[in-house]
Amino acid sequence: MLKRLILICILLTGISSAEEVPVTITPLNKITTADKNLQAGTTVEFKDVATGELVTGLVKEITPNGFAGEQASILINNFKYKNSDKILNGEIFIKGGEHKKYQEMAETGAVPVIGIIRGGEVVLKPEKTKLTLFFSDYINSEDTPVQIKPAQTISTCYDEIEVGDKIKFISVKDIYKNRKLYIKKDTPIYGTVDYVSENGWYYDNAELDFKQFKTKTVDGEIITINTPLAINGFDILQYKSKRIAQFFNYFGTAFRGKEIEIIPEQDKNVIFTLWLK
Repeated sequence: MLKRLILICILLTGISSAEEVPVTITPLNKITTADKNLQAGTTVEFKDVATGELVTGLVKEITPNGFAGEQASILINNFKYKNSDKILNGEIFIKGGEHKKYQEMAETGAVPVIGIIRGGEVVLKPEKTKLTLFFSDYINSEDTPVQIKPAQTISTCYDEIEVGDKIKFISVKDIYKNRKLYIKKDTPIYGTVDYVSENGWYYDNAELDFKQFKTKTVDGEIITINTPLAINGFDILQYKSKRIAQFFNYFGTAFRGKEIEIIPEQDKNVIFTLWLK
């Protein structure tokens, strides 16, 4: 099954003319989207199959699987050797299984279309899963993940949020840059609402878009983080309840789109990731 997973190695732009050497890596431990602790910004470990050297990668994006066969996916980049300054070029995007046999049978009418069937998870196994990246003398600038969570109630239920409003978040953990503390845990981070869409009928979910965030470093410098962030009423369902409750919430959107309602005291698992250049 893993051999059928889609693997896309996208070479970064601006690569120097130096010859690139393919490097095969394999996960040090099992990596799966079923792991609820795996989030955007998480560092994952691999090893160079040829040399045994440790290689780290950064989870850039992760999409959980959903009902009606919606597959999970994961995007990993910022690969580098753990004990040196060597950097690997490229990024890896993998999707989970498609339940092809079931889908084929459903299309022919052999079995009913069952929305409760969940899409496949991504599973990367040590030694069994082997991925290819490239090594050269090209050095690219790394993005630093900044995980944030809401520090105030965010709700579209009563139309109280408008474009231009400042929404308060806080940093989930200490952020280091060049091995020095850069932003402390629980530092306020303010996002400016750039777009508001109310929920409507038939899968029309409420959405809030942000393009810019401001915060302070440990030195008191005000910095701007230009990371687009979209909060969608449908997407946050995965954090708010158990699987069986999620099922009814997901399919309730066929009648009325979902509002956004995040209450920090209750929804402690709602975490977003920004990227600091």
